[in-house]
Amino acid sequence: MVLKSIWGSRQVKVAAATVSAVTLIASPVKADSVTDRIIQNVIQNILQDVRDQIQSRRLAPPTMPGRAMRFSGDDANSFASGDDPFSALAYAKAPLYTKAPPPAPMPTYLYGVNLVGSADYSRSAGITTESYGVTGAIDITKIGVFSAYDAVTVIGTGSGIWSHSLGIDTSTAVGAGTIAYVNGGFSGDFTVDGTWTRTRLAAAGIAAPADVSGVSYAPNVQYKFDLPNSWYIEPTVGVTYTETYTANFGTKTGDSTEVHGGARFGFETMWNTVRVQPSLTLAAFSIVSQTGVAGGVGAGGLPIAATGTGDVGGRASGKLNFLWTDKFSSFIEAHGSTIKGTDAYGTSGGLRWTF
Repeated sequence: MVLKSIWGSRQVKVAAATVSAVTLIASPVKADSVTDRIIQNVIQNILQDVRDQIQSRRLAPPTMPGRAMRFSGDDANSFASGDDPFSALAYAKAPLYTKAPPPAPMPTYLYGVNLVGSADYSRSAGITTESYGVTGAIDITKIGVFSAYDAVTVIGTGSGIWSHSLGIDTSTAVGAGTIAYVNGGFSGDFTVDGTWTRTRLAAAGIAAPADVSGVSYAPNVQYKFDLPNSWYIEPTVGVTYTETYTANFGTKTGDSTEVHGGARFGFETMWNTVRVQPSLTLAAFSIVSQTGVAGGVGAGGLPIAATGTGDVGGRASGKLNFLWTDKFSSFIEAHGSTIKGTDAYGTSGGLRWTF
């Protein structure tokens, strides 16, 4: 079952353009923009589902082709059967030989279809941005690449995100591709995305920010350690490199590099007939290098909060994953982040069907 996101924890920074009137001007310093959070949460949820499914897969344990020499008295009911009171002493009987049944076949490929909705709020320099998004994704997993326990997953993601701030409405289209490898507790992934952000409506007296676009590259690695009583911990580290451009990848306006690390904690339990997988992810992140505008004047003459190189922020995410059947699951999640100049929080929920 390709279920249960699936973040634990590592975060893939997969959007490059910001959506608020504030951060559109302050390219490329996104300071954990709303767009980034929406897209990366979707991709991470899918990856967590795939990783957990692969890592929890249990092949049939190796069995002997037959039963070895044994005493017939080893049968549990040797004395109690009453049919042969001396059967327990029948040491000389020939051993029984039973051919082991073949192990249940494992699927070679797993396919997933995902639909996620989100609502997020970000506050920077006293200005609040509201964002709502819808994301669809398809993932394909090939099980058994170099061994029976590893897998490669490819994810295609498309999103539409609509934001409002200071009388300015913007829309962002995002396309992302992800490849991930899982082998035992180890997993690694790499995401490339492109974003296109444009102004849809500007209120009277407020200058509309220019359209922007961007691309991001985000590798991450993590290792999941199983603990007693179905608990686990999954540390993760990663890097995100982002380039921002004018509309339609015209002129480059800057770039930034973020490093992040943290861990996902969780366990699995049963609620009636439903498997429930709670998890908590905690991470720290920092922009270690950047070029372009780090601050300035935004829409309406309001100042822009700049996130300086080396500033450290934090992220947290709590999630409940519900595995209703071996093919269908759903999740709800609450997340938040903070770094100098910007605070953000939001919620998301989604459905996943695998076949």
